[in-house]
Amino acid sequence: MSMPRSHRIRARIDLPVGRFVLFAAMLAVCGLAQAKQSDKNQPINIEAGHATASQQSGKIILTGGVKMDQGSFHADGAQATGYTDPDDSSQWQRVVLTGSPSHFQQTQDNGTLVHGQAATIDYKVSENTVILTGNATVVQQGRGTFHGEKLVYNTDTGEIEGTAAAGGRVHITLQPRSKPAPASAKPAPPGAPASTPTSAPASASTAGTH
Repeated sequence: MSMPRSHRIRARIDLPVGRFVLFAAMLAVCGLAQAKQSDKNQPINIEAGHATASQQSGKIILTGGVKMDQGSFHADGAQATGYTDPDDSSQWQRVVLTGSPSHFQQTQDNGTLVHGQAATIDYKVSENTVILTGNATVVQQGRGTFHGEKLVYNTDTGEIEGTAAAGGRVHITLQPRSKPAPASAKPAPPGAPASTPTSAPASASTAGTH
């Protein structure tokens, strides 16, 4: 049973400038490191209003609103630059989406939705990583929120690594799991004598009367 909204507790952790590689262990505890394992084996589909391709460089410029899908992984941006494998133009190596902001989301194996946004989202397909840069935020629904200048999300393991802006800090808000409601008292077995309620103590106004 979930706790009432007014009773939820938020733990905010401010980390100094630099990478917080401690995330891997922390997120394993709060259940984030369970990304969708089957997504990497799915085809990547991209649609846009307009595309300009260069066979020589393997680079494709996409404009007019870009949407990308790979299994449960989805991303969108105002425009994007795609890079294909020089030896196999049917294989995407990297897709860089930009917007105000760009977005991504993925459903984990346990059914939890992870979503994020940033000015730039760089999906490195071969490395199973999404690099969010520029006011980046990643949210694991019901578990936690991570905010920094740069966040790196691993689509295979679910781990997050981040960097704060110069002079800034990285913010983490963790949402604790709700505790189950206590079990109700068991009813007395048939034939058992009923318990006699204890009489309430006299109040101050009646304690001294005769």
